[in-house]
Amino acid sequence: MLSGNSSDHLQFFLSKITKNEPFSFIRPNDGEYMIIKGTTLTNTDNWTFNSGGTLQHDLLTAIQEFSESPNGYIGIPCKGCYNNEMVEWCIKEYHIKNDKLTYGNLVCNKNWKPFTSYFIENKTPLYYIGPGTTPSELFNIKKRYYTDPYQVNRWDTEKDTFKHGIYTWIKSILDSEQSDNIIFTFSVGPLSKILISELNKMYPSHSFFDIGSAFDIFLKGGSNRGYMRENDTYSNVVCDFQLGHI
Repeated sequence: MLSGNSSDHLQFFLSKITKNEPFSFIRPNDGEYMIIKGTTLTNTDNWTFNSGGTLQHDLLTAIQEFSESPNGYIGIPCKGCYNNEMVEWCIKEYHIKNDKLTYGNLVCNKNWKPFTSYFIENKTPLYYIGPGTTPSELFNIKKRYYTDPYQVNRWDTEKDTFKHGIYTWIKSILDSEQSDNIIFTFSVGPLSKILISELNKMYPSHSFFDIGSAFDIFLKGGSNRGYMRENDTYSNVVCDFQLGHI
């Protein structure tokens, strides 16, 4: 395992960005755990998963294949987020190698402010795939690919068309820029894990970063995530695989 708590791990990844070292990161948390377990749920963003269809299989397969990537890292909940049973299940079922294990809340909780501040202050060039059309001059977002917030609901019927659209868009950027280590950020819920797993194999010299809800308040005009509010409990939480929440 990478050494340290979630704050330490964030600095590890920000250092990679600073040094222009390509890597990819996915964060299968409780929602992905429930999907793979076959549990019907409606998440915080109001998309719904009903047991059945191909998403369970596609998601687990993507995560397991991603675990074989030489530059891929998988973030999962710590025992403070849920419990040791979930932590051990994720490590076993996702086939996570020790040196590729990191935190599912890497860009959330107490890490959210330093994570977003890094991109704002450094004007790091990036591309964004996810919902939200609110303009933001704070980030150096070169282009945005809009996705429907409820795309998860239509995965079985639209996955090929959905992936083709994003992959064609990304290829056109890579072909036109011809730069090293272009950073693509994803906010597409469980679908981010599938997309990043496949794209990391296709383009290992670029970075594909599962940022979840971290940019919501800037790109959607608001957020329902408590950790973005300074007086919220989770805005001061640091994850630690040994200690839980500190």
